[in-house]
Amino acid sequence: MQMDMKTVAADLEPYLEQLLRLPFVRGARVAELEPRRPERHLDAVVAIQTPAGEKLLPVEHKRSFLVRGIAEHLVSLAGSIPGLIVMTPVVGRAIGDLFSQSGVNFIDLAGNCSLRIGEQYYARLQGNRRPPVHPAERGMRAPAHRVLFALLVQPELVGAPDRELAAAAGRASPQTANYLRKRLVISGHVLASRSSHQWAPEGRRQATELWLAGFATTLFPNLSIGRFRASVHDVGQVEAMLESGLKDGASWRWGGGAAAHRLTGYYRGDQTLLYFADPPPSPARQLRLVPDAGGDVRLARSPGPLAFSGPNRATVHPLLVYADLIGEGHERARDAAAEVRRRFLPDLERDVESAR
Repeated sequence: MQMDMKTVAADLEPYLEQLLRLPFVRGARVAELEPRRPERHLDAVVAIQTPAGEKLLPVEHKRSFLVRGIAEHLVSLAGSIPGLIVMTPVVGRAIGDLFSQSGVNFIDLAGNCSLRIGEQYYARLQGNRRPPVHPAERGMRAPAHRVLFALLVQPELVGAPDRELAAAAGRASPQTANYLRKRLVISGHVLASRSSHQWAPEGRRQATELWLAGFATTLFPNLSIGRFRASVHDVGQVEAMLESGLKDGASWRWGGGAAAHRLTGYYRGDQTLLYFADPPPSPARQLRLVPDAGGDVRLARSPGPLAFSGPNRATVHPLLVYADLIGEGHERARDAAAEVRRRFLPDLERDVESAR
């Protein structure tokens, strides 16, 4: 479901103002989207007027801070959407260089950009100061990310009482649930009336991006028990050793590549990740693992009871698997993440036609 043109234009107006500062841009506006199948959508299309004529560029609008994994996903996305321009509040130098080197157009609220239009026009600006940060963009603590994860797994909870939402999130208070929901209203992801809350058009997808940005930097470090190495090296033998060391009835699930392989058969990788609902007192000793900061076995607590829901009883929820794979940071893991997204997370899928 697309937001109306007035709402889209208002959201993108600050970015259009920055585009108009470029010497070859004579005009910039949000263009009408051509009719397309409902599941094929863009955030917007902008029409940029240059001395050589008008060019339509498809827009990916990000409301939250870009971490490296999300930026790499956008690079992959741009490979299938010619001319894609990313509009996001802040693009730091490292991400800006990645976009520029990969041929991805972007513009942020400070005017930092990389923009190529045909063979005639190119602009690359970096180093402009970041504008003041809106409260809705400030960092969230781990309990708020637990609440957001619960909302994304069960979107109908957006209208539930604070206590019910907090219970679904696990280790979170009703106050945290209330704060998180208010934050989503401020950011425009959720619409509020006196008696109810509901997701805004595109709100769930945008909120997922916010959660993914915080997963690697805030939530997973809070969940992590540690990294270890096993006495065997073959991943099949590692899995067998771990399974034999876990007591019957222990509440655990595979994450990362082990889960992705069970969900899609596409990728396994050499890292093994286990999530526990209630970790044993000494999991490394019980599983015969040796602490090792560079080890290929990672143990973590689950981000809430809903982490163990999903289509496969042996794996965590596909959204958590997706975040794990993005966090691995290499190309095959990103490809595997895209496959998990395509099969199990259709709200994240960006199957779009390029603007002409």
